[in-house]
Amino acid sequence: MNTSIAPLNVAAATLLIQIIFISILTITTCIYLKTQPQRRVNTGLVGQAPSGHRKTTQNPTHIPTLVLALASITALLISDDFYVIWSPIFQGVEINTLSASNAIYSVFIFDLILVSYLIYASGGAKSSPFLTAIFTLPALGIFLRLSPTAFITFALLATVLYLVLFIVPNERNQSAQKAAAFMNISCLLLSMLTGYITRPIPIDQLKTNESQIEIVPTAADTQPRDTN
Repeated sequence: MNTSIAPLNVAAATLLIQIIFISILTITTCIYLKTQPQRRVNTGLVGQAPSGHRKTTQNPTHIPTLVLALASITALLISDDFYVIWSPIFQGVEINTLSASNAIYSVFIFDLILVSYLIYASGGAKSSPFLTAIFTLPALGIFLRLSPTAFITFALLATVLYLVLFIVPNERNQSAQKAAAFMNISCLLLSMLTGYITRPIPIDQLKTNESQIEIVPTAADTQPRDTN
């Protein structure tokens, strides 16, 4: 059995994880909006009504989430390995493709931008239920076999974004326990799922097959021995 992992395998795993991650963000947003009073506007997740009146407004997070979701999935689909799969259907159409690594890096950058917006729009780092997501992304990078340089870069970027979102003043102090609980548990399950999908060979299966061990004779063994 061939257990080697090709770039296509990593890109496909990233596509699956990205779809799940976007779904988690969308569901968390819906839970958050359902449990919050509709009274704020501007760049927030909920609308603001003038002087004591409530006003329902369109959720502004739908557009950024949709745009970045489409951008990240498109980046994966136009990677070299995925392009080979679907390009024969569109004969004669040629596009500039990305390497699998660059496509995956783009996905992580898009996710950091989206999560940062959601954190800011839902109260900042002090009260946002999306805070767990920004720390989950670097961990997913380990499972998806990013290079050490890329992993450290994304981890540092996530830290900087967290500090900025923590320092930036935000007057929103909502209680979002349900949304935060869902986000925390979902990120934990997503990390577990990613680790399981990309898991290495378990240690209990690393057994030496003695029948396949080849003993190479040394030069001393091949020389005739003096029996005198």
